[in-house]
Amino acid sequence: MLDKFASSRIIALSYGFFTLLGCTQAPPATPMCRVAENTLQQTQGNAGCIVRIGSQLLTITHRLSGKLDIPGGTAQADESAQCTAHRETFEETGFNVEVGKKLGEKDDFVFYACRLSGDFTGEITQFPVPEWAESEVSAISLQNPFALEHHQWRYSDELEQLRGMFNQVGQISTEQPSPK
Repeated sequence: MLDKFASSRIIALSYGFFTLLGCTQAPPATPMCRVAENTLQQTQGNAGCIVRIGSQLLTITHRLSGKLDIPGGTAQADESAQCTAHRETFEETGFNVEVGKKLGEKDDFVFYACRLSGDFTGEITQFPVPEWAESEVSAISLQNPFALEHHQWRYSDELEQLRGMFNQVGQISTEQPSPK
């Protein structure tokens, strides 16, 4: 009886394993890198996007740490920092942003002002996490960066710099017409 029970558990586990693989959605192909014409750079490196919607910052919550961050990550071979910011933002949020002006650097990470296409007004503050990003990202939300505390931010020592760059994005968006 015990052997019969043990073998049924193995089958159930195997079935569950295959079900998990069968239901996990693979990410779609990353869209072509979108960079604002007047900001094209050939700099390579790790990078991310600062996306401002009104007075809110687009953030992701990392699944393992539970801490907030901007979308971004590690460069692939021969990829510009701007395309890294674009690709990582798409992979973590599903948003196909336009990468604009370089805002700053910290260590080996480059921050860019990025814009979403469409009518994002800030009325919606929580966005669904794409299935392909769920292993890394547990939430996508808009946050007021000036209301955040250092312990909430993944790299707490960059929060002040991030607030300054967030203000720069506000200045850029008032200087440039919105994308159509």
